[in-house]
Amino acid sequence: MSGLNWQRRWDPFRDLQREVGRLFESLEPFHPWRLERQFPALNLCDAGDHFLLTAQLPGVMPEEVDLSITGETLTMRGERKRPEGVVDESYRRQERPFGRWTRTVTLPDRVDSTQVSASFAQGILTVSIPKAESARPRHIAVSAAN
Repeated sequence: MSGLNWQRRWDPFRDLQREVGRLFESLEPFHPWRLERQFPALNLCDAGDHFLLTAQLPGVMPEEVDLSITGETLTMRGERKRPEGVVDESYRRQERPFGRWTRTVTLPDRVDSTQVSASFAQGILTVSIPKAESARPRHIAVSAAN
């Protein structure tokens, strides 16, 4: 049997998932629950001696972003303003949230909050968060016993 053929077999769970998705799309009371997303979308990765957080902020200006860090918690605040002259009733589809937002991220380890730096380019916020010296991995030399 070819390696590709097994992926094309009928999968009842995939069909069930698709049908349940269609059911929720058709039920109006669940519509807001289904579309609720946290803003902004972000990634947090461990880059060895620091954490690197990137957040997508299209339509937000750098001066509209407020960052603060307390202990192992990073808080981002801002506002995405509505386009001038567009009223709510005119929208036929609205997937991008507008208004004030706050996003709090708990960092996985202790950090050095005095060395945090942030930059903003092409709608992407990049925050470099150095780990605290005590949280960084240290090499321990092993010596032979006498």
